[in-house]
Formats: sequence, structure tokens, C-alpha cells
Amino acid sequence: MKATGAVLVAAGLSSRMEAFKPMLPFGRSTISIHIVTMLKDMGIAPIVVVTGYRGDELQQHLSFTGVRFIKNERFRETQMFDSVRLGIGAVCKDCERLMILPVDLPAIMPDTIRQQMMIDAPIIRTTCHGEPGHPVMLWSQVAEMLCGYQGDGGLRGAIEHSGIAITNLEVEDEGIYRDMDTREQYQELLDWNYQRGQGYPVRPQVQVRLLASEVFYDPGVQKLLSFIGQTGSLQQACLHMDISYSKGRKMIKQLEQQLGFPVVQRWAGGSGGGGSVLTENGEKLLDSYEKMVAEIQDFTDQAYQKYMGKEFIL
Repeated sequence: MKATGAVLVAAGLSSRMEAFKPMLPFGRSTISIHIVTMLKDMGIAPIVVVTGYRGDELQQHLSFTGVRFIKNERFRETQMFDSVRLGIGAVCKDCERLMILPVDLPAIMPDTIRQQMMIDAPIIRTTCHGEPGHPVMLWSQVAEMLCGYQGDGGLRGAIEHSGIAITNLEVEDEGIYRDMDTREQYQELLDWNYQRGQGYPVRPQVQVRLLASEVFYDPGVQKLLSFIGQTGSLQQACLHMDISYSKGRKMIKQLEQQLGFPVVQRWAGGSGGGGSVLTENGEKLLDSYEKMVAEIQDFTDQAYQKYMGKEFIL
């Protein structure tokens, strides 16, 4: 059997999820650890993880696994195929073939990977009920050639443009295309995975609230500030959160009173219309709170694994 490597793409922002997908719970651990462990157990090496958003955290999270890392520094302005190119360049010289897998497809069954590895063809794509999915397996020289594609069709466009025949592997595994772009899709994936006998992940959940004379900052306020930053409007932010405009204003007023400085700059309507933007301090608060919560959650997950994981994770 040919030496097989893998490129795991984990550079995206996960903006619709409002959480960092690679470190969400799945199986006995997290999505990224679950996928890496599965591939390593089948002898796939080397494995390169293409990071971007929160790349340093993910690298620390996977530091014990022995995988390689390469960071897409321009992850905010590039497409997934640009990250795929980086991964191919980092691994293709060290293996005869490689598989490409986005990190948000954790429910793929090991037997699907095994079946794919038994086939020797330039391009192998998994399908389920005729619907294509991942991983995509490529000869290394084919992967290098695809990197020269200059169109905007991504990996699929590059493969189609190459003219090389695609070998479709039909499997009974919906996990090949069950990704998760929202919290609802993530919960649906967990429910579906549980129904097929794979179990629910167990983890502690951390909620961080800031307190002065009273609680003035919590995940709800964080979400409100985030929506203001995205929409440029307090009113639109309140609509996204399904709260009244007056409640949103009260939340911002209470926050600014406790902090002693403005976090939102507002201007009245006119010929150009009104709007709201985060001040420099508001943006710093948003970013700092997010990083603090992520670090606290990561520490708590490690403590849970140390003290309770073996007894409570089945």
C-alpha cells in the first residue's frame, strides 16, 4: 500500500458557528483531536494541519499529537483552496498520495477511510447515495499539478479542469458530507451521530461574567457588541438577538457606566442615516474577552480530562 499523508484544513473563521469548530467537543475529545487520532490509528502520516484563525491555540491544542502545522497568514482574505495549496506544498514530498479533509467533517467513519486507502487511482472521491463528499485522495504529483489551477472553482474546479478521471467510491456513510456551519447544524450532527450509536460528547461548559457593583458583561453583551461590529447598527444588532432596541441600549449604557469609558459610538440619522460602531476600547474589549474565555475553556477542558475524563467519557 502506498504511503499516505493528509492535509487537514482548519483555517476558517467559523463566523456563523460563533465558536471555534476545531476545538468543539466530539466523540471522546474534540473535533480536531478526534480526526487526527482516527487518521493516525490507520497509519496515515505525515499529517499537516493548515491553521489560520486562532492558529496558535489550535497548535497548542494538538501539540501532543505529532502533526505538522502551517499557517495561512491571509486566512481572512483567501479561499479554502489557498489553504489546501499550502498544505499540499508542506506534505506532498513526503508521501506518495494524500487525502484532503476539512476539519468540520468529524463524523466520517474509519471504514470509509480504509476503503479509500485500498484503491490506487489518481483521484478518489467518496460519495454517499450519489452525493460527493470528503476525503478526496490524490496522488502527490496530481496534487502538485492541481496547485497550479488559477480559477475560482476551488478544489472541485481544479480537479475538473485537470481532465483526470475521478474514481468515485460509493460508501454508506453520510458523515462524508455532514459538515456544520452553524450551532444548529452542529447539534444536528451530534444528534445524528448519537442515533447511529456513536454517543454524545461530555465536557464542562464555562460561562464567564464580569462583575463590578453588579454583573455588567456576559456572553449576551459580548454577542451584542459583536453584532454591532458586524452590522454597524445597534438596531440591527438587537434584531439579530431578538431583543428590543431599548433593552440593547440599556445593556450598552450599563456596560459603559461600569467601565467608565464608551464602547459604542452612535450618531443620529440624517441624509446618510444613523448608525453605531465600536470604539477602539470596545473592539479591544470584544477581542480580549473572547481570548480570555477561550483560554479559560481550554484550561477547564484539560482539568476535566485530568480529573473526570476517564471515568465519565464512555
